[in-house]
Amino acid sequence: MMRKTSDKRSGGGTGAPPPRQPSLAAIPFRRLAGTGPIELFSDTQRQQLLRQAIVRDFPARTIVYRADSPAEYVFIIGDGVVKSYRDLASGRRRIAAFLFARDLFGLAESGHYTNTVQTITPVRAYALHIDALAELFAHDPAIEYSFLCKMVHVLREAQHHNIIVGRRDAMGRLAMLLRLLRKHDPSHHLRTIPVPMSKSDIANYLGLSLEAVVRATRRLELQGIMEFVGRHEVRILDHSRFEALAAAA
Repeated sequence: MMRKTSDKRSGGGTGAPPPRQPSLAAIPFRRLAGTGPIELFSDTQRQQLLRQAIVRDFPARTIVYRADSPAEYVFIIGDGVVKSYRDLASGRRRIAAFLFARDLFGLAESGHYTNTVQTITPVRAYALHIDALAELFAHDPAIEYSFLCKMVHVLREAQHHNIIVGRRDAMGRLAMLLRLLRKHDPSHHLRTIPVPMSKSDIANYLGLSLEAVVRATRRLELQGIMEFVGRHEVRILDHSRFEALAAAA
């Protein structure tokens, strides 16, 4: 079952600032290569979704739901970062994705969630009951098309993840992840990249041991390519070498 959190219907209480409207971003089917994600909803569609949504505020490190639990809601992230993962029978953990503002989660199979989802930072999400969402799809095919565009975008991200873990060099995997995180930075700053997740999470996403991630980080720093600023920020020192490393497959 989904863990109880601070919930409120869209609109908030008296005196509270109104929540942001649900928003999805993706690179749609018909778009020139190299362009970034665009807003998928019109103002009217965001209002429709907001009327159906339950606004949920999750503290950091909260389990939103567990793998194989009954799937009742689809979630749109308003603010914050989550991780989607599966704990294997071997005791190892595999992180399938990091998800950010304007991303979607809640994938299900045969009525049950496929992965466990946990917040990394404090998260505000819009929970849409599956029945209500299906009704919206029936009345507004354009909303359904927007969700389809987002799911294709998610599929592209999953394929990109497979390319990352298919690389043999740990430094290259780490560089590709950092470039992915930079893409999700709202400021689009080329030299500084926020890294909200822990090195253990990074290791579980890259399919590496924690020790391998630490060694790769040290090598990148020793070579003057990048440096960690505190625990959750990376500064790119040599942009051209960083891009060459992240691009080499």
